[in-house]
Amino acid sequence: MPPEDEASGKSRRSRQAATRPPKDSVRGKVRAHDPFELIRWLAYSQPDPRKALSELVQNSLDAGARRVRITRVRERGRPCLRIWDDGEGVIPDLTRLEALQYIATHIGHSRKRQLSPQERLTLMTQGQYGIGLLGFWCLGEMLEMRTAVPGGRPHRLILRRDSPDYVIEPIRSRLAMDERWTEVVVAGLHREALAALIGRRAADYLASELRGQLLAREVDVVVEDRMSRGRAQKILPVRPPRFLGERLPGLTLLDVPGYPAARLEVYLADAGEDGSNAPRLAVYAAGTLVAESFHELSPLGLDRPPWTDPRLTGLVDFPSFRVAPGSRRGVLPDDAAGAFSQALATIEPLLAAALDSLERRRAEVVDRVLIRDLQRAYRDFYRQRPRYEMLPVRSKDDRGAGPEGESPGAVGIAADLEEGDGTDDRPKVPATRTPLADLLPAGPLDRVRVTPSPIRVECSGRRGVRAHAQDAKGHAIEDPATYQWSVAGNVGTITEESPGHAVLIAAAHEADGRVAVTVRSQGREAHTEAEVMVVDEIRPARSGEGIPDPDFVNEPGGSWRSRFVDARWQINAGHRDYRAIAGRPALKLRYLAMLFAKEIVLRSSQDPRLDKPLEQLVEVAAYADRNMNERKSKRGPAEEG
Repeated sequence: MPPEDEASGKSRRSRQAATRPPKDSVRGKVRAHDPFELIRWLAYSQPDPRKALSELVQNSLDAGARRVRITRVRERGRPCLRIWDDGEGVIPDLTRLEALQYIATHIGHSRKRQLSPQERLTLMTQGQYGIGLLGFWCLGEMLEMRTAVPGGRPHRLILRRDSPDYVIEPIRSRLAMDERWTEVVVAGLHREALAALIGRRAADYLASELRGQLLAREVDVVVEDRMSRGRAQKILPVRPPRFLGERLPGLTLLDVPGYPAARLEVYLADAGEDGSNAPRLAVYAAGTLVAESFHELSPLGLDRPPWTDPRLTGLVDFPSFRVAPGSRRGVLPDDAAGAFSQALATIEPLLAAALDSLERRRAEVVDRVLIRDLQRAYRDFYRQRPRYEMLPVRSKDDRGAGPEGESPGAVGIAADLEEGDGTDDRPKVPATRTPLADLLPAGPLDRVRVTPSPIRVECSGRRGVRAHAQDAKGHAIEDPATYQWSVAGNVGTITEESPGHAVLIAAAHEADGRVAVTVRSQGREAHTEAEVMVVDEIRPARSGEGIPDPDFVNEPGGSWRSRFVDARWQINAGHRDYRAIAGRPALKLRYLAMLFAKEIVLRSSQDPRLDKPLEQLVEVAAYADRNMNERKSKRGPAEEG
């Protein structure tokens, strides 16, 4: 024998000797000392009455039911819960006696266990442990399962809490009929279960717990609460909740090597102040909820961003998950779960990029709102304080709420548009008319708008106002219409000159109010209002001045807070003072107002020596503003009162 073969033979014999049990060893199979004691612990592993109800409804769905009715009712003085369905029945290929006897004597074994994950996904079947009925222990004292199939006499199985005995008997006074149904009745509901299964609570829980099942099947699930009193809703359909937010495109199926694909339905939604009350991204197994968020998947290492980000909502459904038999919560960390975790890692960069894009868009929206509020805050400043100069603007699209007009962009700025010299009886704004409107007749009255809006008029002056009656597409209506004008506030009087045209005669003092107009045409009515400002004097506009939209520049190393470069007002978004209040809109608005005030003073004084002192003033004021706001938030509304 060659030396190498001899060496390999010795190695093999040594391994066999190492694995051979000693001669005094004993072999056997693990078994329970008391099988019912194991059944007791399995029953106690389900502590949630709502989940126990969900398990019973899940059995109905697994049986292919088209109708499921859950009823909370009082029978013979005892509160009961009844779950009725028209599914294929309990083991339909056996007689009713044999089927119920099999159920009672095969706790911990399910005929559905032989299904593969793909078959489970196709059939939307969940049961595999054979312990779903034991959940009635946390519901009530007794379970009665009634079942009927065509051509057979209905029978019932009776189980009692914490008892190893069962009873199977035919249902009296029920003859063999051509009908198929199953009904589970849990009698003697516990006080805690009775409160948890109030109609609305039960319906909402089932809608969330079985969302995927309900969407994938043509099934009608209804909760009927006959124990509710007063005006409480008695009949509640169970409808899957809709996810709010913007669905991420391209995330529908995720390939998991060696297993059925996972289904994704991911949305970007608002998380609120702290995200604590926002619905999270949930985890399902073949349509049934197994984890309300990825925080519960820490054994798989998935309790990490982006999956735990409060801005994400929706679901991830993987049919190959194995879950805890009793509570069906959490995921067992096996090979399927590991493959799922690795597959999720491949799309994490896509989710992170989507979240970054969402954050940028939201920041832009907040900035636009803040700029609009800033321009409103300084509206009429150039008229009330004529000794100050406003900031230069480059075009009409960048005038904001300045003296020459409004910005037609996405900012939505409130304008001070002055049409004419304020003395004409009618505004010089033509009716809206498009070439298409000339070809197609206008539709019926849908809305009305007023020009100008807002209405600015000097004390004791006259101002022409016009109402534009339009159809749903914005075209001027052609049908005859009547106009009813009114004034709210002590701003003067309004008189109709002709249909659609009126003249506002202002009061002799400054005031604010509103002009309202109601239009009626062909049995339809539309109403709108416009703001009225009676001012002491309307000064001529200074060309090229207004409140420009700022440019946000990220320059963390720069000590400047705001500046003018190439006729653009720039804000240093990288400055520590700005970063400290970037996520707090109220503080950011006050900060921008201080910077704008600084720029007005600098431009009006033309003294560069004021630059540094004004920067220091902004620094001190911003510091105090932040501290006062933090103290206010710590005190809370009760202490403030």
